[in-house]
Amino acid sequence: MFKRFFTISLVLAFFASFTMAQSERYVLKPSGEKIHLKKTSSLKEALETAKITNFKGNVLKSVITPINFTAAGKLDTVNYRGLGNFNTPFVFYGQDVMFTYFKVEADMTIKGIGYSNSRDEGAANATIDLRLIKLNWTYDELVAAEAPAYQGYYPSVGDGFNEADYFGEEATGDWIVADSAHMLPPWTDNADPALNTWDYDLWSDGGFAWPTTPSITTSEAPVYTWLDLEGTGLGTVDVVKGEVFAVVAIHSGTKLDDADEQFGFWATDQIGIPTWKYYENGRSSTTEPGWWVRKYTWDFAVAVDITGDTPPKISDVTILGTTLSTEAQTVEATIIDENPGGGSAGVASANLLYTIDDGTEVSVAMTASGDVYSADIPGQVAGTSIIYSLEATDVGSNYTKWARDVSYKIFAIENPNALLVFNGPDAASGYPQSYYFGGGNYPYGDPKYAVLAWDHDSWAYGALTEELVNGYNNIIEIATGGPADINNDIIAAWLAADKDRNYMVAGDEWLGGMYGWPGTLEIPDGDFAKDVMGISTYYSDINYAASGDQLLATPVNSVEGSLLGDNLFKLHAQVSADSGWTSSILYDPEYEVSSNNWLDGADFVEDVQVFMTGMPISGGDALAIAGNRTLAAGNKVVFFAYDPLSLNSDRPSEQYWWYGFTGDSPQNAALN
Repeated sequence: MFKRFFTISLVLAFFASFTMAQSERYVLKPSGEKIHLKKTSSLKEALETAKITNFKGNVLKSVITPINFTAAGKLDTVNYRGLGNFNTPFVFYGQDVMFTYFKVEADMTIKGIGYSNSRDEGAANATIDLRLIKLNWTYDELVAAEAPAYQGYYPSVGDGFNEADYFGEEATGDWIVADSAHMLPPWTDNADPALNTWDYDLWSDGGFAWPTTPSITTSEAPVYTWLDLEGTGLGTVDVVKGEVFAVVAIHSGTKLDDADEQFGFWATDQIGIPTWKYYENGRSSTTEPGWWVRKYTWDFAVAVDITGDTPPKISDVTILGTTLSTEAQTVEATIIDENPGGGSAGVASANLLYTIDDGTEVSVAMTASGDVYSADIPGQVAGTSIIYSLEATDVGSNYTKWARDVSYKIFAIENPNALLVFNGPDAASGYPQSYYFGGGNYPYGDPKYAVLAWDHDSWAYGALTEELVNGYNNIIEIATGGPADINNDIIAAWLAADKDRNYMVAGDEWLGGMYGWPGTLEIPDGDFAKDVMGISTYYSDINYAASGDQLLATPVNSVEGSLLGDNLFKLHAQVSADSGWTSSILYDPEYEVSSNNWLDGADFVEDVQVFMTGMPISGGDALAIAGNRTLAAGNKVVFFAYDPLSLNSDRPSEQYWWYGFTGDSPQNAALN
């Protein structure tokens, strides 16, 4: 297993050969964006001065990684920056492998590859190697792959790890397929690696990936670490238009799923380009090692010399969000065409493509003002759903479509009594959103646990606006998995405008989304969390000590006699008495809503009533995890440092009660 100890690769590559022509130097991003580099500079100087920006337009710093076989490092980010907000730190453990893919849009030479780091903590304890491979699936086939989906692996009996192999280079048998929709992975044409005829190795040191030392940074705008391919002595890579390549990152750490070697890459699940991750120790079980297609895209960039005719580049596209407006909506974009290889260049046509309620696609010619093109989507009635994208063709008939479909709705205020807000990474999905205040008589069917009926609208379309919230008397916000948007300023002004308005917020990463995870933090005066919600001290992740703890249930207690916890206290006592066994109330989001357990604790100001407490994994006294208060003006506010649906009892089934789904749950008490 020498190769596994020695190689870990995160690679950005294109493949094939082509005829050299007049060229220009660019950083080519997966989105198709080209960032011009000074041709007269060294690659190092050019990259260090290149203005690569993130989704918000912030310039990212670049450094050239020293080539050092003994250096420790970690990385795992593929960035199609400009297409989405790369705010998810996707973790990466020893012996794991990750790759993403790109379609070559013009003949070019790969000069360097780069990546950014989202997790400094493990960067000093792991080595990340880079490699390039070529794929025999089409780009469309790769994008269309279902995610998440388990694909399979090669057996590698006696390898000293989990007896699995990723590319088949150390296999002791044929590919073991897990996804019947794809009998073979995209880098081979035969289940037996010895009979494969597809030459997938594009850039490596005889099959070995090249180690890099990732940059350490804690800044919001990540630093790119670059590998100069020519500087390795292995040379650059030539690729031609239409081919598909993949960047491979291999984590050569030997401690599987060990927190000390955990590395992270910035990622997004917003742009519809699923990528591949190999789990040496299995994603769901150690008995299922191998490849998964994930819906996430990781953050890479490539420095290239382009020698062919590129298609138009579409950037700076207007991202429309769900709105109350029924007026026409304007979409603008910057569209530029170049021909670095020489010859004619220019945009011949550009179109806005949209559908209304999944109907027939409509194409509208865009009007140019310099490099800025625009077109309107007609106004629509409330309740309408719209999806749009853009396309462009240049004078050489090179075509491109912007690699994202944007969706938005025309929202209607129908129930001003209350707005139920889902503000998290999977806010727009169905489960568990539809369950938070529904059902209520599971599992015994006793009518005394019936749920309160209430009229409300639901919002899962991004940040709240003044226009939206002013249409409601009560707002209930669920931020399970961490808030995608911080709505504090909007909510504070909305509450201050009317004493009869009330607010509830719940989610075990709500505080972390604002303050990070500092251990213990005194909340300063002037912050929404203290002034409005009454939180004076924040204790982050009180149930977490080591990798794996986030999957475990945490014992919690409802407070007898409290306004919002007494019903649950009595129910728990009755269930225990009726069943003849003593159970615990558990906070168990991994089981109930498939979300990790990152329970926070809190101290509150004096006028807050605590109605739930939780036990820190480190021991000691229970900490408050939920509280309610009435503000001086009369507004009622409620805070949950956990997901309210995720309360249950001991398992297995004969000891199971889904407390979070009953009418006596604290969130239903809050509604009352």
